[in-house]
Amino acid sequence: MSEMSNYLVDDIEKFLQINRDSENEEQSASLRKLLSVQDKISIFKNIDPDELKAILYNLKFVKFKFKDYVVEQKDISEEIFFIIDGECQVFHNKKKVGKLRAGDIFGEAGAIFKSQRNASVVCASEQATLLSFCIDENNVEFCAPALAILYKNLASEINTKLEEINLEFVKK
Repeated sequence: MSEMSNYLVDDIEKFLQINRDSENEEQSASLRKLLSVQDKISIFKNIDPDELKAILYNLKFVKFKFKDYVVEQKDISEEIFFIIDGECQVFHNKKKVGKLRAGDIFGEAGAIFKSQRNASVVCASEQATLLSFCIDENNVEFCAPALAILYKNLASEINTKLEEINLEFVKK
């Protein structure tokens, strides 16, 4: 287990057990699936699996069909999405501005800043499977190291996207 402030291991285990007890069957199954591929998702790298369980909620695998909206511009939501398979297109003010593929993450800015969605995302393949989740910041005293790693990984993801946008802007 990674370093966790000065809380007793028993206290942390009680907190994690409360979280486990409150999970429904679907949530538990989704969590098990996520943990089996955790190292393949960049934003979850270097996070202890027990801590990851404690900082994520509303975890689910969602299937979308061609032309289904995943998110709509100006909506407010704290959901973050990871594309497992399929493709999505990104629209800003109804203009196509990008494409997302398996392995891409989106929605992180809305989750971090609690702000409106900057764009709409629409399923562009016959079917797409996405992992959807929210970050639980309510128990930061138990999971501060894990949250710090997660936010560092998310900041890196946002930085990469900004670099890509800057390169596109310079090309024009």
